[in-house]
Amino acid sequence: MKPQGGWRGVLFPAVLTVCLLLSLAAGGIYFAGYLQAQIFAERSTQLNEITSQVRANLDNALDSHWNYLSAAVNTLGHQDFDTEEEVAGYIGGLEELLEMHSYSSMLMLLDSKGNCYDASGRHGVWPDIDRISDGETRYTFLSDSLVHEGSYWAFVQKLDAPLETREASFTHAVLLKDVYTLSEYYDSAAYGNRSETYILKSNGTRMHDGITQGGTIQAYNVLKVLEEMEGQKIPDIRAELARLGTISTNFQYNGTEYYYCLTSLEEYDTLLLFLIPASFVASGTVRMVGTVIRTLLALSVVLVVLLGGYLV
Repeated sequence: MKPQGGWRGVLFPAVLTVCLLLSLAAGGIYFAGYLQAQIFAERSTQLNEITSQVRANLDNALDSHWNYLSAAVNTLGHQDFDTEEEVAGYIGGLEELLEMHSYSSMLMLLDSKGNCYDASGRHGVWPDIDRISDGETRYTFLSDSLVHEGSYWAFVQKLDAPLETREASFTHAVLLKDVYTLSEYYDSAAYGNRSETYILKSNGTRMHDGITQGGTIQAYNVLKVLEEMEGQKIPDIRAELARLGTISTNFQYNGTEYYYCLTSLEEYDTLLLFLIPASFVASGTVRMVGTVIRTLLALSVVLVVLLGGYLV
């Protein structure tokens, strides 16, 4: 009887220890999942907040260009021209008057046939003429200029009345703003210049990025590449962006976890994408979570050691 009681005395603590270890394991798995969800939420929130600030700054910077174009249109409305050469010369004078070259902008006029004219004369049909064919008064969109090499935001305003010369009838004024020169408004130094910035057309194609050729996304259609990334949780990015306006999530690429935040500036036909390695986002929160996990593991080890000593 005594040995049997001894076995019972050993069996109960052993069962208790096993149950406790199983509970710790299950609780640890649940808690680890909860902490990962909190880290994801914190990183997404932080990215959304920074993107919102950058978006507001860029929106204000872009909106101010309408003042220059409106001033140019008002001035043109009081002029009479006989030839295309006179128009080109006046455009050059307006650019100097408004000091447009100092902030990498230029003026153009479009005639009724779609030809574009700048300070150097006529350059043939503007490649983006189809984008202003629905009769609206104002347009803003991203343009790959064949005439002026580079990427530009195009601000287009229809003239109140056509500007007539002997050779052409001018219907629209255009202000082109070099995308690169507004980088101070959309590049973020919040992560020690670890982030990559992409300026995209609304269809997701690349226009300008502030990175070198060694950047993470090299493809022309950036949204398509994002949708195909490992672990990327949004199957249709454009649909989700249309619903929310700003989205952020993570993915894996070449063994590294990245977070991205994408926001739409619909009135400028522009998407703004930030991409950054996960280790640089909410790093303080991640360190705190790591400290909590290590503390819990240490307490669990101490508890197991104490129970082992009790059994012995």
